[in-house]
Amino acid sequence: MKLIDKLIPTALAAAALWACQPEEIIPEPVRVEELSEAEILAQVRNDVPNSAFYKDIFLDGGCELNPGIKENGVVINGRLPYALEKSGITNAEYFLSTVDDVGDGWTQTDNDLQRLIMVGNPEDVNGVLLYPDGQPRFRLVYVFGGHSSPHGTTLGSDGRSRVKTFYENGGSYVGSCAGAFLSGAYADGRRRSYFNILYNGNMNSTDVGNSSIDMLIDSDIFSKYYGPAKGTLVKGIRHNGGGYLDTSLAPDGTEAIAIFKDEAGKNSSSRPYYNQPSVWAYKASEYSGRMVVTGSHPEDAPSGDILNLTASMFRYAWDGVGKAFVKDVLRSGDLIPVNTGIGDLQCHHFVLCPAADVKDLSITVTYQGDYDMEIYMKRDSYAFPDAAPDYSASATAEGRVTLNAGPVEKGLWYVTVRCATTVESKEIVTKPEAGLGRYFAYYGRKDVLNGVPYGIQADWTY
Repeated sequence: MKLIDKLIPTALAAAALWACQPEEIIPEPVRVEELSEAEILAQVRNDVPNSAFYKDIFLDGGCELNPGIKENGVVINGRLPYALEKSGITNAEYFLSTVDDVGDGWTQTDNDLQRLIMVGNPEDVNGVLLYPDGQPRFRLVYVFGGHSSPHGTTLGSDGRSRVKTFYENGGSYVGSCAGAFLSGAYADGRRRSYFNILYNGNMNSTDVGNSSIDMLIDSDIFSKYYGPAKGTLVKGIRHNGGGYLDTSLAPDGTEAIAIFKDEAGKNSSSRPYYNQPSVWAYKASEYSGRMVVTGSHPEDAPSGDILNLTASMFRYAWDGVGKAFVKDVLRSGDLIPVNTGIGDLQCHHFVLCPAADVKDLSITVTYQGDYDMEIYMKRDSYAFPDAAPDYSASATAEGRVTLNAGPVEKGLWYVTVRCATTVESKEIVTKPEAGLGRYFAYYGRKDVLNGVPYGIQADWTY
């Protein structure tokens, strides 16, 4: 028998067997019902404070403010409050004028520099306090004592609005004497060039100058920091023309932490400021910072209850920064442009919420230029780099970074974009021969100050 005769029956049998096989079943695409944006955002946490800032604190000792604290009655230019070290706040920048005695007014050179730093310039159109999207670049701002209205005037309306935006968007505010006046809107019934972060809050002058005064702690809020505890009489706090809070005009939520008692060597029980708030705090919303101010000058004290009082003011403000928030919801395949850009060491947050388990998920950020951009992802909470994210990726090529997460479970995931590129800075002394006037100059990657625009896109398959 020929070989072909042997193969034909076998081939016919195989063909018959194949014809009996069931047709191949192609699986239907997975159909899931995606949640709406409102349903996704309703799951987002609102109890996580922002923790991504360029530095901890900026100190404003500009025109007509003290450019330092007093030692033995003399302003020491560049000497920062002792309480910063006590409270562990050391990552600081500042603008300090060249005029120690506020009675000598201000110089045009100081004012020009103040506006370049705090209001803005072509290399940093936002001013030192703000990121490109208006978010706070520092955790805290501290405003020294001095002459409040002239300082607000030299800042101008655009400079004052920078401070207000800083506070409303989550940065905390601490102030002494003039710094307390500046936080409000009015003084002695007359409109002044103030920040109005204590909405329409009014201070009245104590008419106590170049003296000291006692305060009674009237709240237990400082007990969890450095004290003093409620009921403690803190004696001998330097006081020079500062004010007290008009409680009749204080907005709801204002906290009186301490009250004025006697001026040194006097019975002040008949004075208008007696038993009136001398230290108070205010937080406008969960997304604003916390303001903590005093009408006196406790920042000069190097030890004791006065130092502890000041350190507690800083820490209470530190804990009151605004909550983190989500910029947008990521949908698979949709590119979201962030045209305002991201600033140096800033974090932007997004969420995605697959309605079923995902086979493969990736997130890509694209931008122009050579910047160190990073992506972090975490289940059920904000993916700050210091918050143990579940996934992370950093740029390995100019203009692009991709996080490949692979399979992930359904549910809410937080995505954070961070710009790790930042400026370098150094302290400049304006008048080095006299040691007067100090500020920080930026160099290196100053291009990041105006923000890095980028696009973000998530892709996944079920």
